[in-house]
Amino acid sequence: MKNLKKAVAITLIGAMLLPLAGCGKKIEPVRARDFEAAIEEVFDDDEYMSYDGSVFVSDDDFVIGYMKFEDEDDALDKWEDFVDDFEDMLDHKKFDGRHVFVNRDTYGYILLNGENSDRNFAEGKGYYYGGIYFTEDVLIVVITTDDRDASRQDVNTILNALGYPKP
Repeated sequence: MKNLKKAVAITLIGAMLLPLAGCGKKIEPVRARDFEAAIEEVFDDDEYMSYDGSVFVSDDDFVIGYMKFEDEDDALDKWEDFVDDFEDMLDHKKFDGRHVFVNRDTYGYILLNGENSDRNFAEGKGYYYGGIYFTEDVLIVVITTDDRDASRQDVNTILNALGYPKP
């Protein structure tokens, strides 16, 4: 009887942990030209700027950028700044919506779908749909601040091309 209880307990623990195994999908680093190809599925080549290993979209409804750092420690420092601001925003209940937060040793991401009322997070307030992604020496931001379905679909198109998780 004692062994049966142990076997049942182990089986139940395993069953509870199984769904968590899929959480935190590992993301792979992308190169600047692959990022450019992904955003060109949505934007024309005159709607983004590329210089010094970085790529940025200039559009009022989107915050989209690819930042390649000198080394992994610099990228990690910037990622940790985002994480601190994100955790502060949640602690102060300044985000209303869904989010996913994954923070591993070599990669991480924050997925958002909701209203942000904290000016300290991602330099603004309002509706956010998209994500912030960190891997190796690269930090990527793909967010729309427009709550229309078409803008969310544009974000999803870019994230699909990158193979990154969507909110």
